Amino acid sequence: MNMITALTNRLGNRSSNQDRCLILEQFGRVLLVVADGMGGHARGDLAAQTAIDSLSRNFLAQRDAIDDPQDFLKSALHSAHMDVVDAGLAADPPVNPRTTCVACLIQGDRAWWAHLGDSRLYLLRDGKLLARTRDHTPVEELLQSGAIAEEDLRTHPLRNSVSRCLGGGLKLSKISFGQAQLNTDDILLLCSDGLWSALPEQRLTELSVFDDLERSANLLTDEADLATYPHSDNISLVCLHWLSAGDLPAAETVTLSIPDTEYAPAKDCDDLQQAIDDIHRAMLEYASEMKK
Repeated sequence: MNMITALTNRLGNRSSNQDRCLILEQFGRVLLVVADGMGGHARGDLAAQTAIDSLSRNFLAQRDAIDDPQDFLKSALHSAHMDVVDAGLAADPPVNPRTTCVACLIQGDRAWWAHLGDSRLYLLRDGKLLARTRDHTPVEELLQSGAIAEEDLRTHPLRNSVSRCLGGGLKLSKISFGQAQLNTDDILLLCSDGLWSALPEQRLTELSVFDDLERSANLLTDEADLATYPHSDNISLVCLHWLSAGDLPAAETVTLSIPDTEYAPAKDCDDLQQAIDDIHRAMLEYASEMKK
């Protein structure tokens, strides 16, 4: 697998860093993740770190080819969600932490991604935006309905409201999915809102395969920090410049990109999972009481 990767994570003008990000490669596949612990809820740092750790474990446990990457992401995010809930209940005192999350799995010459919240993935090709995730926020819904323009997203009063996340309630929110076949010199960019909300989208698409990727990533985060100072947020950026799949077989079908899709469990499966999760939650709460 031939690629170049870069990762940046900045504190911004904040007292703590609640962003976490990850690049993992194993057995000819790669996992990219950005998680942004949600402000307004206790221990966003705990939620983001727990999500990253959980996704890492699930990815590293996969020894064989992942037959259904979307199902893998769905299952891994559900595990991460429950781990965040567990971590909150195990804290002293118990808390209810939450985090956004965007994750991308690359296998062969294809990328699959999933997200909850407003951490984003961008797919760039030939200096143009080929695809990006759509935020799970009230302002994104306003944009899709035509009530506001793209440039209003960064300044709207509800821009910090997030409707889906990992953690929070026991039931996992709906996950959005997307996928694309990768061409040589494509760029995948995953970031927290500390980056995309600070810079025009056009600036993000200017990330070039002809530049030093790590230097370019650092320049972008510097610009985002300066553009919003003294109110700059935590800023995280993970990017990948795709070269080729190497000796791995290419995907059999060729699809440039498909729209994000939603995952909502079938009702029978949902009821069963809810019952399992309720039992799990009750056991955790009992254990928490026993500690007192």
